[in-house]
Amino acid sequence: MTWKGLLVAGSFILPALFGAPVLSQDLDAQIKSGKTAYDQLCGKCHGKDMVNPGTGSFDLRKFPLDQKQRFYDSVNNGRGDMPAWADVLFDGELDAIWAYVATKGGTRPMPEKSSAAHANDALTDLMTPGHLTVCLARNGGALSGKRSSGGVGLDYRTSKALAEALDLELSVTWFETEPEEENDPVRETYAMLALPLCDLVASHPLYEGSFGEPKFESAAPPRWDDMPDNWGHKQVDVAPISITEPYMRAEIGLVAGPGFVGAVNDLAELSGHRVAYQQGTLSGAILTAQAPQAVIDEAKTFNPGPTFLWEIENGEADVAIVDVAAYDFHRRQNSITKLRLLDWRHPIGFNIGFAVLTANDGLKQNIDRLTTKLVASDQMRSFAEEDDITYAQPKVPFVSPALTLSTLRSLR
Repeated sequence: MTWKGLLVAGSFILPALFGAPVLSQDLDAQIKSGKTAYDQLCGKCHGKDMVNPGTGSFDLRKFPLDQKQRFYDSVNNGRGDMPAWADVLFDGELDAIWAYVATKGGTRPMPEKSSAAHANDALTDLMTPGHLTVCLARNGGALSGKRSSGGVGLDYRTSKALAEALDLELSVTWFETEPEEENDPVRETYAMLALPLCDLVASHPLYEGSFGEPKFESAAPPRWDDMPDNWGHKQVDVAPISITEPYMRAEIGLVAGPGFVGAVNDLAELSGHRVAYQQGTLSGAILTAQAPQAVIDEAKTFNPGPTFLWEIENGEADVAIVDVAAYDFHRRQNSITKLRLLDWRHPIGFNIGFAVLTANDGLKQNIDRLTTKLVASDQMRSFAEEDDITYAQPKVPFVSPALTLSTLRSLR
């Protein structure tokens, strides 16, 4: 068995090989007392003997051992769905529970370093020590996709580069996006970070209202890998989130079908052509707000999703207004496509960054520093070229104002 295999096998093999840690009699008694309190108060949610998949509640086997004060604060004051236990615990019980958790039930030495020794460590609030855990859409088109080993797409490549720069292992929580009008990705981001499913959520749009103090108390996460079958539409209490410096820009363009000849400089030039758009999308709203009435009257509406551009490929329209990333994904799916992306771009677009809990400011500062470097050095553009993606650099101001009907009608 390899060393990696021994580590994966867990605490049941390692103590047998090297011997259980030598514990003082007082600590041994404290751990036993902690186990009793844990079984009575904590085991129902966090799992018997701390064996827990980490989906319905935090996996305490992964709790950072240098963050004792964070553990105490969470237990005393509550965190997410966990209630506050300060008025329930007897004197000494919290110390005993910490001893049980910190020593993994007596199978590890008591950690010597206190959280105070790491107060200035910018990465102490990682969900899993030594790992940068990123939430990525498994059906994220050209930006992210799950594979049997690892993933693909610009978001995956960027996340991997960030983890390597921080000397951390990349872990990915894959989730499913729903291209439906009633779907709210921003609420889902709040929920994923609060649960927590990850340290960062990729492809977060930077606009007023997409970050900061939430305007809602709870939200439901999207479906994710290893999601419990009985999760349903369970809501989680949310917390403030922040946004990092952007690493790319999402733009809206025009895709010409096989029969379309020439270029377009303005939506008014689409008169006389069969135009297609997706209902309930920003690109569709732009077309119906700004195109001449004759174009709108003749335009054809489709449901949003990856089949949209296949309809154009099959001759259902001459030209389509769509997110540029959607065209990149279609081109990846159909390498001999006859569609072509025109040069025209609408001025309305969004810079894209990572979302992170506001409380994890140290991680945000690190990601800000690294993404700024990736963009300035043109490394992001190189990543995009390697993935055959149409890359657009972030534009100032980085945070877009909230969209209004007036903006849709006036910004051309």
